[in-house]
Amino acid sequence: MQLRTILITAAASVMATGAQAQLIVGSDIASATIYHIDLTTSFATPLLAGPAATAWGMAYDHTTNTLYWNNGSTLYSSPFSLGGLTPTNLGTMTYNAATVNFVGLAFRNGKLLGTRNIATEAVYEIDPVSRVATLVYQYPSAFDFGGIDVDMTTALLFGISDTAPAGGVRGLYELDTSALTATFRAGYPAGETDIDGLAAYGGRAYYVTDQPGIFYVYDIAMGTQVGTIPSPFTGSAIFSAAAYAPDGPVSIEERTWGQVKKLFK
Repeated sequence: MQLRTILITAAASVMATGAQAQLIVGSDIASATIYHIDLTTSFATPLLAGPAATAWGMAYDHTTNTLYWNNGSTLYSSPFSLGGLTPTNLGTMTYNAATVNFVGLAFRNGKLLGTRNIATEAVYEIDPVSRVATLVYQYPSAFDFGGIDVDMTTALLFGISDTAPAGGVRGLYELDTSALTATFRAGYPAGETDIDGLAAYGGRAYYVTDQPGIFYVYDIAMGTQVGTIPSPFTGSAIFSAAAYAPDGPVSIEERTWGQVKKLFK
């Protein structure tokens, strides 16, 4: 009875106080722009335009309200604000003392996570201050993970794969950097073969393509598509990036409910 009371209380609190939707997207198109998308209205607002807005990967730290993104090996950051971004060039990222680029970024426990699609394909942990990367999970290179993100309500890491090892399928995978496993969670929409950006929040995954058209919303637990979002991109790119930034800090109720839901997966 006590557990049931906790579940009901946590669920009611989340529904009453849940954070509003803030999907942030970018790409490496020549006229690069980082946009905020209101998921209630699908309205896209430019936050930053110009060379500094070029984004291969993107991540959000809700503890400091900091948005990170990278253009190849160069890491940028800015306080997140709907009024616009003020980018700071943090410098070059390195691995084993060599300059290294990443195609996807996420944020967890004070560190960035990144993936590469050349050389040693793996999840790397990146110190945002020193920008030094450490390899934490080398997965089979056939996965070719591009976009990654951590759902801050559950602390689960997800990656989006345009390919998969023999017998597998392209789609969304849950990445466990401790167990060194990649577990299939959801596929791609029919006809889609190239999705580079990923954001995750509250049990939903946002598939962000690198061209005009639409983005896709998936229920992770069900493994099914539940919606689409108009893309604000004005041309085709090679890379796209995404992150989820709720209005204000993530509440204790949201974190509690996220952990509760994990018990019933």
